Amino acid sequence: MSEYIYTWEFDDSRNRWALWYVIALSIVVWLSIWWFLTKQYGMSFIVLLIAWLAYFVENNSEDKIQVKIDNIWVKIAWTFYDFKSIESFWVVYKWSEAILIRFFLNKKWLRNIDVQINNEILEDVRNALINNLNETQKIDLSFSEKMIQLLKL
Repeated sequence: MSEYIYTWEFDDSRNRWALWYVIALSIVVWLSIWWFLTKQYGMSFIVLLIAWLAYFVENNSEDKIQVKIDNIWVKIAWTFYDFKSIESFWVVYKWSEAILIRFFLNKKWLRNIDVQINNEILEDVRNALINNLNETQKIDLSFSEKMIQLLKL
């Protein structure tokens, strides 16, 4: 096994307040009751299933994600991505603070992978990636991404 060029880990836990869960549960229950009363039983079942699945995935995901960069791949958590499968990367900024490295993949369905980063390690990570991947220009968060962060979705 070869040496890693660079490795770091970041906290991926979602710290939502209790009111967030109360509001989300109220919406799910309200939609389920509404669709049940209007005899759309399938939609009630689908809403409950999606809510259960989202809760299950969120509570069973790792709190710490480790990222490792090697000469031939990037490992994010338990998944390896060859440099051949990554088309390019770019850094996403929120104002002047780097918050994400977004990998653009050569796949059909899963096109982007976001990895949290900060300004302290940005140059080291960029230097580790620049030899094998193309970097595109500086990109800010879109309006929808800002709303997702604000609502902690």
